[in-house]
Amino acid sequence: MNNWRKFRRLPAEERAVFLAASTLLPAVRVGLRTLGLRRVQVVLSGRMRPGWLAEPDVAVYRARRLARLVRVAAQYVGGTCLARSVVLACLLERQGVPAQLRIGVRKGENGFEAHAWVEAAGMSLDEGQDVGERCAAFDRDFALARVGWR
Repeated sequence: MNNWRKFRRLPAEERAVFLAASTLLPAVRVGLRTLGLRRVQVVLSGRMRPGWLAEPDVAVYRARRLARLVRVAAQYVGGTCLARSVVLACLLERQGVPAQLRIGVRKGENGFEAHAWVEAAGMSLDEGQDVGERCAAFDRDFALARVGWR
């Protein structure tokens, strides 16, 4: 099945999320380079409308679906792990799903490498569950609502 047919078979809400992620990813990538993380989050928080608070089981299901849609959108338009994570955290916040933007470091072949991912209900959404073992996360939660950037 070709990509267009797969896209058309998605529910309308998921198509909208995919298109939003495809639009936000390049903008966030440029914004991170020119403005920095804090300012990008301030800009995104000003554009967000309040979401409804999802039930815990629904929230985890919705969070995993959104993470998958953002990951697929990033395959088409590109994006670093930080850009993907910022977009995913923003979209989750709009859906009323509490999530944490996590940033950490790991030792790679060329020295230390930074990495970003999103967690909801204590689970990594856009990485394997062992991301906490592979990366030493900073203690700070970088999500918008958690640090008062709203």
